[in-house]
Amino acid sequence: MNNKRQTAAIERFGWVTKEEPLSILDDSNLNLNITILESVAPFFGYYADEPRGDKPEYLYWLLDQYYTHEKLSRVFSKMQSMCFPEIDAAQGNISVANEYYHVVRMRNLKKYNQIHKVQDYFEDNGIKLKKSSRKIQNQMGIIYLNKFFHFLPIGDGLYREEENMIRGYFSIPVYVSWEDFKTLTAEVKYDTSLMFFDAARVAFMENGKITELVRVYRENLTDEQLKAIRDRYIKLITDRYK
Repeated sequence: MNNKRQTAAIERFGWVTKEEPLSILDDSNLNLNITILESVAPFFGYYADEPRGDKPEYLYWLLDQYYTHEKLSRVFSKMQSMCFPEIDAAQGNISVANEYYHVVRMRNLKKYNQIHKVQDYFEDNGIKLKKSSRKIQNQMGIIYLNKFFHFLPIGDGLYREEENMIRGYFSIPVYVSWEDFKTLTAEVKYDTSLMFFDAARVAFMENGKITELVRVYRENLTDEQLKAIRDRYIKLITDRYK
């Protein structure tokens, strides 16, 4: 993999859809009175399962109501500038256990005990958090996030993520429903040389049009591996949607 890219990164606002096992954060030491879902195994398609570490990875704060992207973005920006510069937060929704929730996805908290300070900051800025929810334990949830992407184009419709080069992206010619996307991903993995990766569906707007992409997560991902995975998806999509 060549980490030295000459092309400047491009920023796009878009959407990502992925599926991961989720559990309610239930730690008696934290004494929480709000509902937070935690990703049990981020990038589930690649890692399958990992023990929980000693720091939060991906937390999904359940909101008591819908808030506009503008409202939440201003709160995120203020939070970063005043007390948590490292936090990466995004607005989204989660469908899990036959329920649908408005959420804030947050990562880069250094310790679980910082959760109370973040909670106070949300509530002081008019963001009401959901106080209780049904028990959710290691259940698959579909996660929809609105976020900014920083792509490094590497040619032929392929991209790397500027912040994390083990995430690669490639464009596909048509929109694919989530159920069809999961089926396509499973079929791509029938090729044993390509089977070890996690996939998510991504889209962004450019010049008034939607660009559809696939995000691939794989450690030590090479450009050649990314291209091989892309070629397999394209062949299957072309055969199915021709």
